[in-house]
Amino acid sequence: MSRGTFRSKNKVGETMSFQTDSSSGTTFDPTVTFLPGLSDRVSWDLGEGGGYIADSSLSYTYPDTGTTKTVTLRTNKLSNLYTATFASSNIVGNLDMTGWDNLGLTFSIFGNPDLTGITHTASTQTFSTYQANSCGLTGNHDMSMLPGLGGSFYITSNPNLTSITHTASTEVFSQYQAYFCNLTGNHDLSMFPKLGGSVYLFNNSLLTGITHTASTEVFSQYQAQTCGLTGNHDMSMLPGLGGVFRINSNSALTSITHAASTEVFTQYYAYGCGLTGNHDMSMLPGLGGQFYILSNPLLTGITHTTSTEVFSQYRAEGCGLTGNHDMSMFPNLGGQFFITSNSALTGITHTASTEVFSVYYAYSCGLTGNHDMSMLPGLGGNFQIYSNSLLTGITHTASTEVFSVYNASFCNLDYVNFLPLSGATINGYIGLQSNSMSVTDVNHILVDFDNMSTNLNPAGWTGTTLDISGTNAAPDSSSGGFDGIAALSSLTGGTNNWT
Repeated sequence: MSRGTFRSKNKVGETMSFQTDSSSGTTFDPTVTFLPGLSDRVSWDLGEGGGYIADSSLSYTYPDTGTTKTVTLRTNKLSNLYTATFASSNIVGNLDMTGWDNLGLTFSIFGNPDLTGITHTASTQTFSTYQANSCGLTGNHDMSMLPGLGGSFYITSNPNLTSITHTASTEVFSQYQAYFCNLTGNHDLSMFPKLGGSVYLFNNSLLTGITHTASTEVFSQYQAQTCGLTGNHDMSMLPGLGGVFRINSNSALTSITHAASTEVFTQYYAYGCGLTGNHDMSMLPGLGGQFYILSNPLLTGITHTTSTEVFSQYRAEGCGLTGNHDMSMFPNLGGQFFITSNSALTGITHTASTEVFSVYYAYSCGLTGNHDMSMLPGLGGNFQIYSNSLLTGITHTASTEVFSVYNASFCNLDYVNFLPLSGATINGYIGLQSNSMSVTDVNHILVDFDNMSTNLNPAGWTGTTLDISGTNAAPDSSSGGFDGIAALSSLTGGTNNWT
């Protein structure tokens, strides 16, 4: 890059030069503007030996196949220039903005994959947009001379960018995006007291930490997933956190500290991390939507507070949850519920919810005694609670939903009253095998199923597959006052058509 002077009709001008390999297959279309209230001339030497073209905005197609040309901009004073747009201009190497002492408002240089650096000079102007995404920025990007940075900041998809140096700014950020780079170590954002909106720092595998300062701005998106975050991630200074929160796939992240926030969460993803001990969410009454905290094997508990938001997914499978998991504060739990593979989980407490469940998985846990689901009239879909060797009972309430699977095998169940589900439809599989049921329990269940399929709801309870084999006793014709043999014959007959 170069900066020089020229004289024309006794006027002194200033120039800046940069290189481009724009070709016949692209359009070279840079645009600059002047400070409000100023007007001046801008000319461009396109590096073809044809002299200068006078205009503040170009749209030019080079005739070659992409040779490197040196472009020179000249104007009376570079400090009179205000905005710059060099998007997809095929800039090569470093872009030297020295002399642009009033750069501000909009700086747009995205889509220049061979642009390796940008040299700024000090400017106190305010930025509403700074875009340098999808470039080839390398090493550190120094912005310490731009105290007016704010608005929308995009520097995404620069795979060789290892750090960004900022200075203090009191401007409001609606967007801060630096994802798909190679940010390394700690990324310091402590100089931005009005950070908010959407913060995207995901897919920086060497990013070990993010430092914030207090900000009362509302966050609609905070995404730092698939990084290398380590230890505790402190967000105690961000009371406006909400919307979409994703910090998943950080295997060395052991905890997250939140501040009290009344914002609504539509997504909370903290799965595939190293969360340890209890995860305190008692300060987030707007939790709802999709909650994913699965695959944290050292996570022993989750503390919630009351939320009236609707949950479409709640996933805490593959953790180390211990004792009873209290969900009595969620009156709108529904959708898909996964809490499987928590071997020390002995109970789950629900509250009344009229939401419909399409999936309820609580298998391979340590559920003990009776599992009370009498408050969930929307239960249906795929229900699997098998492999809980200390589970002795399940209590249902009336449901009219459709079940595709009901699997409570390999537990220690006695008689389960399925009559509350007589208004539901089962068009798939019921698994009750290997529960060590007595003859009386088996007879009683078969008689109930026959009554449901023959009398109570033939449309909903025909053509079902039932597995009640394994360690359960074989039915007989009299134990407990129930004729299991007759019920079995009726169920497998041509009317009911059970398998």
